[in-house]
Amino acid sequence: MGKLRDSVMPVDPLSNSGLLCQACGFILINPQQAECGHRYCTGCVNGLFRDAERVLCHTCKTRLSRKQFHNDKAAENDALATEVACPNFDCTWTGTLSSYQEHTCPPVARLGTARKAPFALGDQNKDEKQKPCWSLSSPLMGDPSLNMEAVQLRMEALELVVVSLRRQLTSQVATVKSLQRCCSQYEKMLRTSRETHIIPRGTKEPGPTSPELVSTDGVLVWKVENFSKLLKDAKVGKRRSIYSPAFATHAFGYHLCVRLYPDGDGIGQGGHLSLFLALAKGPYDDVLPWPFQQKVTFTLLDPKRRKSPVTETFLPDPHCSSFHQPRERLNVASGSPLFASHLEIPSYLKDDALYLKVVVDLAGIEI
Repeated sequence: MGKLRDSVMPVDPLSNSGLLCQACGFILINPQQAECGHRYCTGCVNGLFRDAERVLCHTCKTRLSRKQFHNDKAAENDALATEVACPNFDCTWTGTLSSYQEHTCPPVARLGTARKAPFALGDQNKDEKQKPCWSLSSPLMGDPSLNMEAVQLRMEALELVVVSLRRQLTSQVATVKSLQRCCSQYEKMLRTSRETHIIPRGTKEPGPTSPELVSTDGVLVWKVENFSKLLKDAKVGKRRSIYSPAFATHAFGYHLCVRLYPDGDGIGQGGHLSLFLALAKGPYDDVLPWPFQQKVTFTLLDPKRRKSPVTETFLPDPHCSSFHQPRERLNVASGSPLFASHLEIPSYLKDDALYLKVVVDLAGIEI
């Protein structure tokens, strides 16, 4: 099958846009570079100057003469090494432009095959009359059939671009989903940065209240005393959050703590109590499985035993950096911004103390 130069496009036209002819839109064949820096196929340059001594660059509109175009050997080498797809839409062949000259596939009737005189990649200088190299932006005058040829060439190029974009879109779906999952994490980091400016200079919100582990069975019961003062301080920005003591899933397991926002965080700010789990750096992290994927249950207990506990369970998102192995002392906390409404809290207070319970499901943990 003869190789129609005008039909050849890179498999990834976006990454190889610098190797596309500014006139025909296909991959460069025997490229020439204009003094303005833009590249054209030799055949397209010859077509541009067929009826004019000076032309406008299709990209930057610089006025150019024939002497201002020069062979570009570096671009030619890059083009020959570029992966291209066969322009026959029924053929799945891909390979370098250089190897495309040896590729054959059964001829089929398709858009653009009405061109007379197909030719091989190396035939550009043999008979210029056989090479349609025109562009929609600069069609040859006086010959409607040639203008239609330019339309067909451009449509064919666009179809190949669409096929390539569909392939790239499919490969990027997983990446996009991962970015969406982590979007809330980036927002949390921004909020943490803003909080740094709210806290008086020279002070920091403390981390876990003690470096010692209060439990090693995956269960934490935390008595939060003086809750009314904590809520008041949080509302005026004096101290927006506090940390629980550290605990572990087992003797050689994950180290964790809980971060409590009395006046809420994110979408819970101003009307809820927010509760988040934070992974802490532990001595056995290098032999533990990552990311952390254990089910976690938060519970607000009623010490008066009159109301049902407020409970929320969540599974860590393995794509979120909060649940990957800690590189600093603490990972960014993640969990429930709407854990409990401020309207519910008074019913769960006893002597101005709040009782919170955290349970980590230990099923499936292996070392």
